[in-house]
Amino acid sequence: MKPLHKLTAGEKAFIVDMRNSHLCEELFELGVFPGDMVEVRENSSENNSIVVQINNNTFNIYRRAAETIITNVVSFHVSLN
Repeated sequence: MKPLHKLTAGEKAFIVDMRNSHLCEELFELGVFPGDMVEVRENSSENNSIVVQINNNTFNIYRRAAETIITNVVSFHVSLN
């Protein structure tokens, strides 16, 4: 498991836990819950925020807030052979 701010652009993960109660309430109001898949669009250490896509919506989350969102990275391989 990794905090959201540690994911790189293009990585997908499931939200496992949200450890900031204020942020958690805000995300619930936006329809984001544990178990939802998040895809990181942009994550640069130069920026103070991370751009992610959750439930077909794009969000800009401050890095400090992203540190409190725990994820489980999706890793799978598809073989068509």
